[in-house]
Amino acid sequence: MKIIAAPGPVCYPMVAAQMVRDDLDIEFKKEGKADVVLDSTVSLMKRELPLNYVTIENLSRVAPKLGYKIGMTRKGGAADILFRALVDQTHQSVDIKYYESMGDLMNAMNKNEVDTVVVPAMDNSGVSIEEYFKKNSIYIPGSCGAAVYDHEKEFVEAYNQGIKLFKEKPEETAKFVVSKLPMQFPVEFIINTMKNSDLNVHKPENYDRFKELVEKYSK
Repeated sequence: MKIIAAPGPVCYPMVAAQMVRDDLDIEFKKEGKADVVLDSTVSLMKRELPLNYVTIENLSRVAPKLGYKIGMTRKGGAADILFRALVDQTHQSVDIKYYESMGDLMNAMNKNEVDTVVVPAMDNSGVSIEEYFKKNSIYIPGSCGAAVYDHEKEFVEAYNQGIKLFKEKPEETAKFVVSKLPMQFPVEFIINTMKNSDLNVHKPENYDRFKELVEKYSK
């Protein structure tokens, strides 16, 4: 099974499945033909690809709570697009500042330059962006997903095997994943994001509204 994957959390369970399978050919890139494409749900919409499966939910968290002075990294990234959609759709007044790194963002929080951060689920503090949308009756089909063109059964089986490995032996699995990624991530980051987000392979509900939001706030 040929897989094209973004090198972030969406790929971690599939890479982990390579610990027990030898039929997974994973390439870390954005373009090309494959049986499965793994990316954030926002990126799949921007690339005009189908969202056949949601794989990870509640990956980005708003902590400690939604305030006025907001700090985040990666302007134009998936979390940024969803957060700006959230505050605009719910008529929240905020001031957003962007930082080069997670370290800079945390320093800003410690210095009270910001009172809220939008960050990956390194722990279970705060509230996920999806939960905020849900409170306002807007369906968001998770944080990460898959466009599946072939080998659907094998894809679901492999991804679930990776999830199981993270639950049964998180440190060993995270170290294996780190060894396979094209860029280095701390083992603790992988362990914690897999532990504190919701890993659940399932088909999405109707996501037309979500697609419209991504299109609007990607501009």
